[in-house]
Amino acid sequence: MFNQYFGNYLLEKKIITPEQLRIVLEEKKSIKVKLGVLAIDAGYMNAEQVNRIHKLQTARDKKFGELAIDEGYLTEEMLDNLLKEQRKSNVLLGQVLIEKGFFTFEKYEAVLLQYNEDSEFSLDEIKALKNNDAREIAGIFLKAADDSNDMFHNYLELFIRNLVRFIDDEIKMEAAKEIDSYVFDHFITQRMEAEAGRHHLFTGFTGSENTLARFASIYAAEECNGMDDLAKDSLKEFMNCQNGLFLSNLSHKGVEMELYLSEVKENGTLKATKKMYMIPCNLSFGRINLVFSDEFPNMSFSN
Repeated sequence: MFNQYFGNYLLEKKIITPEQLRIVLEEKKSIKVKLGVLAIDAGYMNAEQVNRIHKLQTARDKKFGELAIDEGYLTEEMLDNLLKEQRKSNVLLGQVLIEKGFFTFEKYEAVLLQYNEDSEFSLDEIKALKNNDAREIAGIFLKAADDSNDMFHNYLELFIRNLVRFIDDEIKMEAAKEIDSYVFDHFITQRMEAEAGRHHLFTGFTGSENTLARFASIYAAEECNGMDDLAKDSLKEFMNCQNGLFLSNLSHKGVEMELYLSEVKENGTLKATKKMYMIPCNLSFGRINLVFSDEFPNMSFSN
């Protein structure tokens, strides 16, 4: 995730051109190796086993390596070997800038030091972004929602992981903003509630039609034509996966909540009844907005 912020900084300061950044990101993408690919390459797992682990990740909130060990495909030693190999393959933006001749080592060092000074992030937060530490990253962007509860933190942490797992690893998030209302064209949501209303949690995400259609196409692994039935089903299934995993995690902590059917609401307005927040998530193909509150907002529709 750090690469997205650092790359945007380089553009804003006109240190590199948009074309140079495009080249660098494409180069980085082409040499980033997934753990499953490394496992196949090492002869530890076959393609069928790798696909099975990816499928299991839609039902269990665990990393690829953890599930592979659970299923008996990898040993701890094998996973350690793969992770060491993956770290070598996970090239930072700076390395590619140098390899492509856009930066010298000296220039990269100077620009990085300047970024650390100019950045809105602390050094510890920059470290969390570099390490793709979802828990720490969730805390960074929830600072503005200082009265938010642990549920929001856990939800955002899982949402980040699921975006990276299933949709896009080029994410640039923005800090949570308190909002009184929100007008939407398409809003993907799913009601979660405990008995006697002991726990309330309202969440959902929205975006432009093109962005949501692309999101749906990636998750469905099938091209969607705008917000057609396939796109809506795919978006609802992603939300069901996200919330199913979330409630499963809560259940292990002794919190039980009922999960209702996921829905795609259209042409409406949300009006906050308590504090409601929005977190913009910029993906490589567009922006989605995650909306959340600990009380269900009023929802009205224009037609």
